[in-house]
Amino acid sequence: MNNLLQKLLRLKTPVKIAATVGVMAAIFGIYGGLFYLDVQDQIKAARAKQEQLKGEKDNYEKRKREYLAYRSELTQLQQEQRDLLKALPKRAEIPTFLSNIQEQAELAGLEIVALTIEAESPQELYVRIPVRIEVRGTYHTVTKFFKNISELPRIVNVENLSLTVEKNESVGSPRMRAKFVAATFRYRDQAGSEGGT
Repeated sequence: MNNLLQKLLRLKTPVKIAATVGVMAAIFGIYGGLFYLDVQDQIKAARAKQEQLKGEKDNYEKRKREYLAYRSELTQLQQEQRDLLKALPKRAEIPTFLSNIQEQAELAGLEIVALTIEAESPQELYVRIPVRIEVRGTYHTVTKFFKNISELPRIVNVENLSLTVEKNESVGSPRMRAKFVAATFRYRDQAGSEGGT
């Protein structure tokens, strides 16, 4: 080892500098190569992790969009079900129905002469509830009453309509009697009871 040092000390300065630079270049080359390879591995690992996270994010965003679409569809279906249950309730709710009929008759200016609830008739998906009604008023009040009935949220069919003009009326619009069946409906629960209050 001493021989090597003595030989190095005897060399000229430019050769010493070149040898020192060469050794340092070799050291830095080895260190840089190892460091660079390590950094390259870290970059590859980071890119792979980035791709994995991007895939997870895309999957999450897709599932989020699907969830929001399903939630929106569920909300819409629930609203439609509420609307359908207004039109075709699960229970007969006859007192409410009769109250609505009387209210519409009063708004139209009609006098209810007779009102009779008839027997329910079950169908495949619904139960028909007929109510026989006789009202008295002018032609215009009768038509206004039918228009008001058609705007109720509940389904109401006017059937077997007969109009007659009353005799011995004083001056003014002739009075009429309208006899008809106002049939409403309720949902028929196949599994449950058929009770209709």
